[in-house]
Amino acid sequence: MKKYLVIAYLSLLQMFTYRLSFILWRFRNIFNLVFIYYLWTSIFTNKNSLFSYSQEKLMTYILVMTLVSSLVLSTRTAEIGADIISGNLINYLLKPISFFKLVLSKEFTDKLLNFTFSVIEIFLLVIILKPHFFIQANSQVYFFAFLSFLIGSFIAFLISLNISLIAFWSSEIWAPRWIYSILIWFLAGSFFPLDILPDLLYKILLLTPFPYLFFIPTKIYLDGFSLNIFPPIVISLVWCYILFIVTKKVWKNGIKNYNAYGR
Repeated sequence: MKKYLVIAYLSLLQMFTYRLSFILWRFRNIFNLVFIYYLWTSIFTNKNSLFSYSQEKLMTYILVMTLVSSLVLSTRTAEIGADIISGNLINYLLKPISFFKLVLSKEFTDKLLNFTFSVIEIFLLVIILKPHFFIQANSQVYFFAFLSFLIGSFIAFLISLNISLIAFWSSEIWAPRWIYSILIWFLAGSFFPLDILPDLLYKILLLTPFPYLFFIPTKIYLDGFSLNIFPPIVISLVWCYILFIVTKKVWKNGIKNYNAYGR
């Protein structure tokens, strides 16, 4: 366990070494939050509610979604694809460590750092913009929202990992990752709550893994037990299981014929 804590610490130091990249990532998140906030504020001009959302709840949706998405989407799995293509992966496989525990150590560090800065950024923006937001009074709802968030994080991790594992067969992994990011922004509820869509389209989307990344955790926080919590949690767990099985199969087939020289 100690060696993986050391890996997590070294990963943290590495992230601060490339400060410009990290600062630009944080600036992008702030810009995205401010853009969405002012977009919906302008839409709510002279209106008390829209699409069954009060202005208070929609502003809360934006803030909570931003916080949750900063954790769900932050990942180090993109490095795995580069390691496979460069041959650097063999250096990890030959060491007396678990490769996936190493990946999870880096993943934990990345999410912890992004969560910390997201809280600070949202806190400062709340002070500056002074939006009216909704606070969930039922403490039990927080448990299910957090559980849904953990499941969503694992789904995002497995999808991103599978995209990186494409590198076993093709060096062109940038395009699938770009398509994945586009799908997330439109199908996971980044710009608007998914339940404002036509009912049939919304139900179809709930059969895909994307709403469970951060729309469902945010929706559980807002609606509490007035939302039927258990079906979305069950569906998200099913997606976790499916993606886990797919990941194991893809890794096994990829590593079987992988050839590279270590250093």
